[in-house]
Amino acid sequence: MVTPGPTAPASNPPAGLPGLERSWSRLVTTTDADGLDRTWHVLDSCGDDPAAATDAAGTLLCVHGNPTWSYLWRDLLATRPGGWRVVAVDQLEMGFSERTGTHRDLARRIDDLGRLTAELQLTGPVVTVAHDWGGPVSLGWAAAHREQLAGVVLANTAVHQPADAPAPSLIRAALTPGVLEQVTVRSATFVRGALALARPRLDPAVELAYHAPYRTAARRRGIGGFVRDIPLDPDHPSAATLAGVAADLATFEDVPALLLWGPEDPIFSDRYLHDLEARLPGAQVQRTPGAGHLVVEDTDVADTLARWLPTVPVAAISRSASDDVVDASGAAVPGPSASPAPAPRASASRASGSSTSGSSTSGSSTSRSWTSGSWASGAAASGSRTPLWSTLEEPALSDRLALLEVPHGRGEAAPASRTFGE
Repeated sequence: MVTPGPTAPASNPPAGLPGLERSWSRLVTTTDADGLDRTWHVLDSCGDDPAAATDAAGTLLCVHGNPTWSYLWRDLLATRPGGWRVVAVDQLEMGFSERTGTHRDLARRIDDLGRLTAELQLTGPVVTVAHDWGGPVSLGWAAAHREQLAGVVLANTAVHQPADAPAPSLIRAALTPGVLEQVTVRSATFVRGALALARPRLDPAVELAYHAPYRTAARRRGIGGFVRDIPLDPDHPSAATLAGVAADLATFEDVPALLLWGPEDPIFSDRYLHDLEARLPGAQVQRTPGAGHLVVEDTDVADTLARWLPTVPVAAISRSASDDVVDASGAAVPGPSASPAPAPRASASRASGSSTSGSSTSGSSTSRSWTSGSWASGAAASGSRTPLWSTLEEPALSDRLALLEVPHGRGEAAPASRTFGE
């Protein structure tokens, strides 16, 4: 039982945060599963301009983890890669969204996000983009909104804790009785520790911006709640929901996916990357040596998405708004004006061989490779261009993972080397 905490209304961020445009901020009120109004802070590259939203190629729905906020996605908002609209949310209890005084577990967070996108009348095509524990929340939304879903992007996250491997030591330490409240709520230790994982260290002004919504213990209760909700054992209240999210990935075989990974991460190691690769065998992988947990800060994700998004097929995606929400079991519940879902769209062309990362799988898997700084797909990757795997020392049909190693740091040019994964 979680004791109700203090409440506070949603607000806009203070002026002067580096890289953040005030015109992006919106306050959006939804009705939650309890019938109560909840107000979110959302960053929207189109602001309140419906015409700009209509003209966009699609929407990048960006979901932060713990203990960051929508500020994480400021470079995407500034560049709007590929002409896509960018909507970055502050989850309830986090960032500058409302402090409801309630504990919101994974199932509730998935439901909350569905209610927000219904209120925004978000239309397809949508690519979800998520980091850390925003990953399971975004994937729960994606599974319930397949008619709008064009692709998924995941950065240093996880959907499964292997039974034969210990949970990350930093998480286990934070969950120690008597420690959780002290490091996540009463002090800013957890926020400082997370920001210290950036490679290289963040600019001091950017660090202060990340701290901005978490200045008091009352405003940090959501951080503690997020950590408390990590299901490290099968009896945890959110274990079944997370297992459902993981199981649903088996139905994503026709959904383009991109995995962005910083291997210098003491929380989400390559073990979790390999688990996601196994669940999404057609996924592209960009694993950047030297980058860490805050891979979105450590690398130029906006540039990567600008090159990947043109490979995402969007013609068959519904441009009708969906007001479906998700019930506590993770199942989609049609909203009052929902229309029947269209027939499943045809799968993208498939070929046996390497993905962008060179991930080699048997059977059918989408084949795309990074060639001369751009994404090549399907026949282009296996026709006039030399497939990535043919330049590797290992055989093309090897069942080992081949990872594309890219330079560390923003603004650096072409991939420096290609190596097989660990």
